[in-house]
Amino acid sequence: MYRDGVSEGQFQQVIDLEIPKIHAACKKFKFTERPKLTFIVVGKRHHNRFFPESGAGADRSGNCLAGTIVDQAITHPVEYDWYLLSHAGLLGTSRPAHYSVLLDENDMQPDVLQGITFALCHVYARCTRSVSIPAPTYYADIVCERSVNHYEPGSYRFDDTSSQASGARPGGSQQELFKPAHEISKSRMYFC
Repeated sequence: MYRDGVSEGQFQQVIDLEIPKIHAACKKFKFTERPKLTFIVVGKRHHNRFFPESGAGADRSGNCLAGTIVDQAITHPVEYDWYLLSHAGLLGTSRPAHYSVLLDENDMQPDVLQGITFALCHVYARCTRSVSIPAPTYYADIVCERSVNHYEPGSYRFDDTSSQASGARPGGSQQELFKPAHEISKSRMYFC
């Protein structure tokens, strides 16, 4: 699972609050086995940039080649993290994404996890080239932006208290207030 919008200071909060809620949701839906979870935080707000040592390792704009991974020397000494430059820069200096693995119940090898992450940067439907972060992360951002189309303005508050067990609000529960997508949109990837 890829998660965006989390600063390093919030990692413990994610581990303490979000991951148990994901496990509880799996239990609520009565999975025969609890799924093993790999939880990765994607970050772009950092000041690290990479430059090729020679012209042979550079793309047309002078950046490192797409697929460059840095998982030594500048990474955290005890945490599981890496940097991935997954896209070719068109202009200026490309910014790599920083990936921090908060939980890995699948015990994936770093090369495998990094390869899956890089592959997911190539499947974003809006772009014919690779993008800077995995496509599911982009889709989650789009779904969150479009969620306002499924609720009347002011009918439901999306905050920490709205995720409590009851989910009740003055206007009704989250399920009662939800407006489904238009019939034509239901058979399409309208979140793209």
